[in-house]
Amino acid sequence: MRWWKWWRRWRRWRRTATGMKGRSRDLNISQLCQCRSSHIIKFCGRRRRSLGKNQFESLGSSRKRVGDRRRGGAVAAMSFQDLAIGSVQQQDLLVTFGALVGSTAVVKTFDTLADKGLIEQNLSRKLIHTTCGPLFILSWLFFTQSQYAKLLSAVIPFLNGLRLFLIGNGALVDAAAVKAVSRKGDRTELLKGPFYYTIILTISTIVFWRDPTGIVALSVMCGGDGLADIVGRRLGQNNKLPYNPSKSVAGSTAMFLGSFLLSEFLLSAFTQFGFLDCMNAETTTRVLIICGISTVLESLPINKIIDDNISVPVAALLLGYALF
Repeated sequence: MRWWKWWRRWRRWRRTATGMKGRSRDLNISQLCQCRSSHIIKFCGRRRRSLGKNQFESLGSSRKRVGDRRRGGAVAAMSFQDLAIGSVQQQDLLVTFGALVGSTAVVKTFDTLADKGLIEQNLSRKLIHTTCGPLFILSWLFFTQSQYAKLLSAVIPFLNGLRLFLIGNGALVDAAAVKAVSRKGDRTELLKGPFYYTIILTISTIVFWRDPTGIVALSVMCGGDGLADIVGRRLGQNNKLPYNPSKSVAGSTAMFLGSFLLSEFLLSAFTQFGFLDCMNAETTTRVLIICGISTVLESLPINKIIDDNISVPVAALLLGYALF
């Protein structure tokens, strides 16, 4: 058979075997070796003798190594892309920025009202205490399921706590904030209850993100403890508790009702958004137990030993962790 006939046969086989239809001039040795055609086997034999055994075998494995490197690079690129874009979502960044601006606006509003004498200093402090926490918890609803969402959310109370820390230490001057948040106008008071408040918010956000335990505990600290002081100062003059004259029946009742109602509202909201599935009679009973024990703890004369912003939420967290 003439040599050009062999050439045409080889060209036809190459188009069929490689699937490249003659577009490439590279010879695929590994595919040639798999062919049972006698003339191809003879060609491979000649090719093997000319290259040597080690070089011939390396041709078949070189493409596999190149493919592995390419696949490894693609996986690394996908992992980096998932870390940079897939995990840290743009929506989370926008919600964090919006919540930070909103919380700052709320605090500045009460600071201004207290500084101008439009509301009482103690009332301003407790209104900040009562409103900022629940609004912050509601912002959790608008974050994505990203693993970095809770960290971005925790930035909000962390930055507020850093601001209080700097003002309390004198590194930052803000007379309006001192007047609105402190009891007696002393800037060092910002390093106590208000600062503890932001620490509890930050830790609860990271550890108990969208969890009934964290939601109920923060509801007790924000809604319950805040309302107890507001109502107790106005309606508790004639109904002091026998074991703690600084507390009243009216204030304790307000704390229990405020904690329970806020907890139920927030749990219902998270259930409606699909983050929880626990709204039933058993959950309500657990919330009642947590709110009741937290109310009794808040009424005890131990606030001079440990701040209410630490004892009450920590107890609520432990109870929630045990019950939920």
